Amino acid sequence: MAKLTNPSGPSIRIALLHFAPRYDSVSDNVAMLKRLFLKAVELQPDLILTPELAVSGYEFCEVLGKEWIKADGPIILEKFSRLARDHQVALVLGIPSYEAESDKYYNAAIFINEQGQVLGAHHKILVLPGAEAWSSPGAEIKPVAWRNHKIGLLICADAYRENIAAELAQQGAQVLISPAAWAPGEHGPNGEWEQRSKDTGLPLLVCNRTGQGALVNFEGSSSVVVVAGRRVFEYSDQKPAILTVEVNAENWQPRSDQFEVIELDGYPEPG
Repeated sequence: MAKLTNPSGPSIRIALLHFAPRYDSVSDNVAMLKRLFLKAVELQPDLILTPELAVSGYEFCEVLGKEWIKADGPIILEKFSRLARDHQVALVLGIPSYEAESDKYYNAAIFINEQGQVLGAHHKILVLPGAEAWSSPGAEIKPVAWRNHKIGLLICADAYRENIAAELAQQGAQVLISPAAWAPGEHGPNGEWEQRSKDTGLPLLVCNRTGQGALVNFEGSSSVVVVAGRRVFEYSDQKPAILTVEVNAENWQPRSDQFEVIELDGYPEPG
């Protein structure tokens, strides 16, 4: 276990599910997410984070289409809302969503509190062409209020430019949390997370994924904690893992100098 650098006062324990969602089976992803969620609950977190599109996998649309989201999305959301309520832990869930009123699909990060209530949803704004063409860009930038905190959500490329993080900070966000599917390599992250933290003065936590996609290899992707513009620690192993970190409840500063890592090599099997 990492040595605590700031052990006094109340803390928030966060678990990040750094795993490999499939692009061709939502049911397998949901089963895997449930197992990982229950495994993470054993570590007694206050908040569990998942990667971008953890429910569907990043490149799902080419294989599965998007019509399933209308009927299945609310059922899956309700399933994880019940899990959050039953185990008294908050959850940020990466899931595709559909809004009947606008007849639009979104790449969403949904914040569920420990009572199973949806407190808010961020719809990815900087939608990329190709694999994300199924999604409409989000329009609203607003922190989520949880307990006595304001949390700014960014989905992957939303951290690429300064305006979204800056608007969240201006509205009083105390921390930035980014579910991501941002692979390393030529187009991998290149200082954007550090710059958003430096620009806003806010800590930034990134829950990334791993594994091989249909076209993109996510192995070696980093889940990170960034403070004051500096990447203070990260996990970029190819192996799936549950990562935990304790932060000071007053300022979201980490109380350790590395993740606690629970490796999940071969666990859990889909099904």
